[in-house]
Amino acid sequence: MIEILVFAGIPVLLLVLLSMLGATWNLDDDSTDDGVDELKRLCGSGAQTAACVQRIFSPDDRDFVHKQGSARLKQIYRAERTRVALYWVKRASSDVSHIMREHRLAARESRNLEVAREIGLTVRYAEFRILCGMLVLSIRLLGPHALKDLATYALDVSQAIGRVLEETTAASRIQAAGNLGGA
Repeated sequence: MIEILVFAGIPVLLLVLLSMLGATWNLDDDSTDDGVDELKRLCGSGAQTAACVQRIFSPDDRDFVHKQGSARLKQIYRAERTRVALYWVKRASSDVSHIMREHRLAARESRNLEVAREIGLTVRYAEFRILCGMLVLSIRLLGPHALKDLATYALDVSQAIGRVLEETTAASRIQAAGNLGGA
């Protein structure tokens, strides 16, 4: 009995923590800071986004700044890199949420939903949201430099969601085209 409570309680606790943490995203979308503007310009999609994630969460720049020996420079660098990393997580989460919202609205009208695919998509989306929450918490506590693998995995999950949605959209179009002759 206790094992069941622990097994069920941990995800509930995580969801509560993540929902509380979501309220702490206080980054302005129209920020004019150079680091965030540079991220908006450089990070497109696909390979560019992967390279961007590798750069944001890489310890190379941090190591260079530490070699300079300036405490003020270290402080400025950490604050700015944290801000950029949090912006990336917020942007990725927002993009996937927007896509899922559109899919949910389109799925209401679809007559050929595959339940297994929709459940898989929901599980991947929940996994992505949990990863984003873990990233935000970890970035705030540890800084972004130790999180390259987790950020890369979150990017992979978001891209997997995109691929499933593309396949679903294509299948819906083919099904709709097949029904044009009269049903």
